[in-house]
Amino acid sequence: MRYVEYCGAIAMALLCAGIIRLGMLGKLHLYIHPRYTIFTLVMAGVGLIVSLVSMMAGCRLRQTIKPAVYTGIRPTTMRVATALLLVMACAGFLFVQPATLSSRTAVSRGIDRNPTLTDVSVSQALFDTADYSQLGIKDWSSLLAHYDANFIVGKTASITGFVADNGNANIFFASRFFVTCCVVDAQPIGVPVYAPDWRHRYAPNSWLEITGEFIENPDADSLHKIVLKPSRIQSVTPPREPYVY
Repeated sequence: MRYVEYCGAIAMALLCAGIIRLGMLGKLHLYIHPRYTIFTLVMAGVGLIVSLVSMMAGCRLRQTIKPAVYTGIRPTTMRVATALLLVMACAGFLFVQPATLSSRTAVSRGIDRNPTLTDVSVSQALFDTADYSQLGIKDWSSLLAHYDANFIVGKTASITGFVADNGNANIFFASRFFVTCCVVDAQPIGVPVYAPDWRHRYAPNSWLEITGEFIENPDADSLHKIVLKPSRIQSVTPPREPYVY
């Protein structure tokens, strides 16, 4: 295990190579906001070069030092195991299949809390629009957070999102993730959809295009006052941009 001290540089090289691979596949946006794509790829390229140069310099240094007088730190079993685990983890990242955040993550992060992503003035501008068909999940989520039933009921909406199960047999959330920086800070947003016994027809994580009208919630067991009653639900393929910004 004479080369254990290079494991950090190897891990860094694998991690940077994995990031560059995601960029080449056009999948980096599944993990970070698109505005950071170029910066991330540049830094990954720099990191890859630095790690390779570090390993080359280390090899040359070894060649210039006689084994009898080499004073490197003797690796312990724990140190070797830690280094190998780090390399294996980074190697796994290099070959991992890119995937979006799931409905389970949406539920665990509080999809039914309807987070307020915009202030009242922005929601007012949305409410005053003449064409509600152009509003998406982020817009309707903001309006539902700021306005009561008198303002929303009767409005029609057409949204696309994945199915998230919040534990209600009659209501599911048409959901997406709102990303400001990366998936670590991604917030689930969504619109409650009233579809009795929906679990028999739609699976969690499946993507749907839903058109309907907002009504007062007929489900007395639900905490949501307003729900979208669909007039048409169609299964669709996941969009290339699954998140909203």
